[in-house]
Amino acid sequence: MDNNYNKYCSGQLKLISDFDKINEIFEIVLKNHVNNQGSQNNNNNNIRILDIGCSHGKNSIIVLKPLIEQIRNKWNPNEKVIEIFHSDLPVNDFSNLFNQVYNLNSYSNKINNIFTYGIGNSFENQLVPNNSIDFIFSFSTLHWVPFLNEYKSFEGSLYNIAISDRLAGFENYYKERLLNTLNHRYNELKVGGIFSLIILIQEDKGSENEEKSKSLYNCLKNVKDILREMSYESILSIEEVENMVIPIVFFTRDEYQYAIDKSTNNTGLKLIYENRITTNWADSYQDDESFIGSFMAVAANFIKNAINGDKNRVDSIFNDFEQRFQFKCKLNPNDFQFHLSNLYLSFLKEK
Repeated sequence: MDNNYNKYCSGQLKLISDFDKINEIFEIVLKNHVNNQGSQNNNNNNIRILDIGCSHGKNSIIVLKPLIEQIRNKWNPNEKVIEIFHSDLPVNDFSNLFNQVYNLNSYSNKINNIFTYGIGNSFENQLVPNNSIDFIFSFSTLHWVPFLNEYKSFEGSLYNIAISDRLAGFENYYKERLLNTLNHRYNELKVGGIFSLIILIQEDKGSENEEKSKSLYNCLKNVKDILREMSYESILSIEEVENMVIPIVFFTRDEYQYAIDKSTNNTGLKLIYENRITTNWADSYQDDESFIGSFMAVAANFIKNAINGDKNRVDSIFNDFEQRFQFKCKLNPNDFQFHLSNLYLSFLKEK
């Protein structure tokens, strides 16, 4: 992520704005933790929370502070050890994360006996030992997918994973990937633990939100139009524009329902909460500057990484693009507005 991610992450935070539900779910986690204490070894009596996709930490800390408050209200000081695991890709700026974690306004100052760790690994892998975690959350992460050559195109959008159908050979890829993620989280949870997540979804054909779920593709098509213009002016090469892709996936109903059914039928996971959320990204930002900044915080690295040459060339071309984007965004803001459709799920490990 761009180094400005914390500054412009209000859009992601809006997806997880139902903090009453998060706190309600965490109450179940703590109740189950107490009930299971007699059957666990002393080391496993620690309360452990796994944050998947922490980035630079701002939204993670906002989620965690009321949860830590719940623990503080339930046990006496120093009575309960809490361990927080923040995970993201190895390239994540963990120094930035820990600067946030040990800030005076962070959760780390809420209670004694709290320990924090960083894990540089993909959510596609198991991140911690079996049966070790009480609560896992991942609220703006599981849409990221590996960059594949099949996504590359000079035409189309910066988001080039097909809206309504999948590339040949990828019909089962995304649903199996989501199922694999659920299976890893099942392994990591203690019995009685909960995994809460949000995924981006495609709305069903013919539904009232179908067009809204296509709006990000259309927004990013307009962005790529700017980059194509720059190639016509010989500022960028065709190959560079082809390589500019933001690798995210919106799961279809078939894909996420497959993963839910398979995981609940074949493991001890039980789906205990499901809610669909549709948000207008622009509503999270007070002005054009912050809205534009939010886009750059997500997209900048994917554009810069496709530009060949030394740092001076990369910075010069990106600054040119940024000025064009700002101008067009302010001139025709509706061309760059988009909605996101999300599915909020929580799974309890029963056995």
